[in-house]
Amino acid sequence: MAARGRASSASLSVVVGSIDGRPKPPADLTKFQREVWERTVANEASTFFNTAALQQLLKEYCRHCESADKLAGMIEDTEAAGVSTDAELKAYDKLLGMRDRETKALGDKATKLRLTNQARYTPQAAATASKKTGERKLWERAS
Repeated sequence: MAARGRASSASLSVVVGSIDGRPKPPADLTKFQREVWERTVANEASTFFNTAALQQLLKEYCRHCESADKLAGMIEDTEAAGVSTDAELKAYDKLLGMRDRETKALGDKATKLRLTNQARYTPQAAATASKKTGERKLWERAS
């Protein structure tokens, strides 16, 4: 049974665990990965990542985010330097393939974590939601 009356200010000032129940990033993640973790967790309900399986999948999602970001930087550097030889073209093509694999893995993890709209809505629900956006039809707009 709950205590009766108002809670004292001393009891209200004590915090046990995290304030809202959101999981903290694991210690073995890099700074970049921890930032991705915190942004992702902050955008969902506090109990969204409450199982160990979801947290492990989120951890892998964060790792793929960093890998994709690093590859994008390498591709930008290659493009800025220019590609003039066959060896440079092969290296550039390999980087593009690696980024494509990372992006696909990233999308796969995001879908499994139900972070994407595709994973959250049925086609019918998406159509209904888009109709409720309040945007007027082209023929209803004032000229």
